[in-house]
Amino acid sequence: MLKKSLGDVRLQKEAQICVVGKVFRPNKSKVLALNKTLREYFKLVKWYLSYNSTSKKFLHEKCY
Repeated sequence: MLKKSLGDVRLQKEAQICVVGKVFRPNKSKVLALNKTLREYFKLVKWYLSYNSTSKKFLHEKCY
């Protein structure tokens, strides 16, 4: 379990570096806003992945 969570952190850091690198002259507020957005995104991805395939099918049918 610990290994999985460390992998998640590494993935988040890589995504943050990629996204921040695409912002033209990021200032502190832009970087903080991006970090908040990425945290929310990863939270939603983990929420979605926590469901089994039957539940995912239901979510897709309901447009989640």
